Amino acid sequence: MSSTAKEEFLVGMEYLSVITSRIFLYPFLGRSKTKLLCYHFICFLIIFASFQQFVFLCVSKLNSFLDIVNIAPNIGVCAMSVTKYMKVNSNKELYNLIFVHFRTDMWDIVSEKCQENVKILKRYQKIIHFITIWFVYYVVPLILIVTSFPILIMYYDNMILGKELEHRYPFEAWYPFDKVKWYYVAYAWESFITGLVVCIYTFSDLINVSYIAYICLELKLLGTHLKELIGAEDIKQLKRSQNATAIHYKIRQKLREIIIKHNFIANISSQLDIIFGDIMFVNYTFGSVFICLTAFTFTSAQLAQALYDSKWTYGDRQTRQLVLMLIMRMQKPFQLTAKGYIAMNLDTFTTICSTSYQFFNLLRTMYDPEAN
Repeated sequence: MSSTAKEEFLVGMEYLSVITSRIFLYPFLGRSKTKLLCYHFICFLIIFASFQQFVFLCVSKLNSFLDIVNIAPNIGVCAMSVTKYMKVNSNKELYNLIFVHFRTDMWDIVSEKCQENVKILKRYQKIIHFITIWFVYYVVPLILIVTSFPILIMYYDNMILGKELEHRYPFEAWYPFDKVKWYYVAYAWESFITGLVVCIYTFSDLINVSYIAYICLELKLLGTHLKELIGAEDIKQLKRSQNATAIHYKIRQKLREIIIKHNFIANISSQLDIIFGDIMFVNYTFGSVFICLTAFTFTSAQLAQALYDSKWTYGDRQTRQLVLMLIMRMQKPFQLTAKGYIAMNLDTFTTICSTSYQFFNLLRTMYDPEAN
């Protein structure tokens, strides 16, 4: 394996670990008491902010559909954010296992003699780097816009348009004091919570999306490994009945290594499916990870074709049996689902978008008859 390519890939993983350590999730195991305290404090802050918004929703007189639209989604985003955050922490053993695997155990299937391996590694390294950078630099402008927009609009209406001063906030929440009198205190608190929720929501997604990309990478590498299961030189010797026993043994050992890797990926994929299940459906409707999930399913499906295209018919009876067993296992590609009800792919995303828009129009008609 090209040492440069491997080093660059590991630098990318290290960058991911640095980001997640900033939100007190990494290291997934063996965190200090200070980091654990910070983790629990963040959970408390977001839950408390959700409670503030829920109380406001209960005590306020909601006279229009717009009032509900302004408040309810914020509660949902806070709940989703803290749920994702807690999911990673409660499954820290699995997240650590996956991280260690891709940092250390994956490299025995990457051959330095295979240029296709190097190309695949570099291509996915660029993809993962782009995903990481996009998520990180998406957060900063989003926080600035969300937290500054209300107060800018307030001053614009008052000073430029000459309208009566109407206090605006990043979100609506209940306070045990007059929030107009303490406007800047309330605004600072809500801006802080908004930034915190955006960071937790985004970086929790970043961990999961990166893991899916890592799995896609290993599936691609396994596909290349399968295509090279029986080399041209091996076929020549088998046709001449030269070293047949040693060659068949080598093929079986190589195939067993692939099966072990495939079983590991199948296991972690099924466990991630369970972890994602509680929040995947709602998260998927927002579209933040649908491209990566679609690629995950597609890459998994390609693996069976790679095995079928290998020259497995030249193997002995034991090899052909192993190949047929593996082909049968691959008939159902890995995919992530929403609690097993629907598969997360592009078709599902399109259907959800269409249904969501229809439901939105229905609610708007019910709460705002003037919309007709």
